[in-house]
Amino acid sequence: MEKIPVSSALDRITTWGRTYFDEEEGTLYSNFTCGSFEVDFQGRELQVQFSAVPDTFVMPVPGKELPPREDWPFVAVFLDGSETPHSKIRVRDGETITLFSAEGQEHHRIRIVKLNENFRTCVGIRGFVLDGQLLPFEKEQRDIIEFIGDSITCGFGNDTADITHEYESAEEDGWMTHGAIAARRLGLEPRFICVSGISIENATPMPGFYCMRDLYPYADRVIQEKLAAKRGQENPELVKFDFQAAPARYVVLNLGTNDANQIYFREDKDQAELDFEKNYENFVKEIRELNEPDTVIICALGCMDYYLYDKIRDIVEKIKEETGDDRLFTLKYNKMMNVGPDAGGCLHPSIHRHKLMADDLVKKIHTLQEKGL
Repeated sequence: MEKIPVSSALDRITTWGRTYFDEEEGTLYSNFTCGSFEVDFQGRELQVQFSAVPDTFVMPVPGKELPPREDWPFVAVFLDGSETPHSKIRVRDGETITLFSAEGQEHHRIRIVKLNENFRTCVGIRGFVLDGQLLPFEKEQRDIIEFIGDSITCGFGNDTADITHEYESAEEDGWMTHGAIAARRLGLEPRFICVSGISIENATPMPGFYCMRDLYPYADRVIQEKLAAKRGQENPELVKFDFQAAPARYVVLNLGTNDANQIYFREDKDQAELDFEKNYENFVKEIRELNEPDTVIICALGCMDYYLYDKIRDIVEKIKEETGDDRLFTLKYNKMMNVGPDAGGCLHPSIHRHKLMADDLVKKIHTLQEKGL
C-alpha cells in the first residue's frame, strides 16, 4: 500500500464547491453542503485520511446541565457518476477510511460528497493510502448554480420525521436538498454557501456567529478562523473566493426567514424592516458585483416563512428600475405543512418537501431558459 499526501495529488483531484487548502496542516477542505472531492482510481483498494471538526453545540435546557457532545460529519461515496451513494460514512478527525476495495484490479471514478453544512462540521482530506494509482482526468464541464441560504438550503433535519429533533449530522442530507436535486435534474453543477440560522446581516453582532455578508466573499472563512483559533493566531488573512475562475450561471438566494425572526425580537420593528430592506438591497448588489453581468440571480423565499417576501419582491423591482438589471427575478416556494410527510427535524422541510421545492425551482429555471437565460 502506497501513502500519498494530498499536496502531492492536487493535480489528480477534482473538487466541487468552495475549497480551502491549509498549507500548515496539508489538508484540502471542502466544508459547505455537497462540497466534493473526486478521483479517478485504478487498483484494488483506496483509503482516505480525513481531517474533521465535529459539531459540539448543545441546546440549552433551563435548569438542566447537559453533557458535552461531539457530532461528527457524514460523507457519501459515489462510484462512476451514480446518483445513489455506494456508502455513507461518519468521519472523525485523523481516521483513515477505506472507500473502495476489490479482489482484483478495477477502474472507478470515486466521488466523496460532504452531506452536512459548514459552521456545524468541517471535512478535509489529508492524504490517500492505496493499492493502485490515481489517474489524471478532466472534470466534466457544467454550468454552475449557486445556492445561498440558511438551514432550509442546508437540509437541516430533512432526513428524519421526528419534528422534536434538533441538529443531528446523521439527519442532514445535503445530497437530498432541493438545490442538489434541482441541479441534478437541470444538468447543472451545484455550489452551496449556507449556514443554519444565518441572516443577511446581524442586527446585533454575536461573537462566533456570522451573517451571510461575512462569508460570501471568501473561500471558507469558517475553517480559516477555526484553524487560526486552534493555533492561537489572531486575524488570519482571509482567502477571497475566485468568482471569475468558476462563474455561476444561476444564483439562488433564499434568505429572509431568519431576518424575519430578527425583526420579531427588535423593539423598533419599523426600523428593523427598514434595516432589512437596506441590507438585502446591498447584498443583492454585492452578488451582482462579484458575479458576472449575465449571471441570473433568483431572489427566493420559503418554504417555512413568507413575512418578508413582499419586501423582497419590491426590493428586486427597485434594483431593476434603478440599474436596468434584466437578469434579476423572484421565486416564492410553495409553503410546507407542519405535519405529515412535509415535516422534518425541528419543523424544517423533509426530503419529501425538498423534492417539491426542487419542482418549483426547476419549473422557474425552465421558464427562464425558454427565454434564453
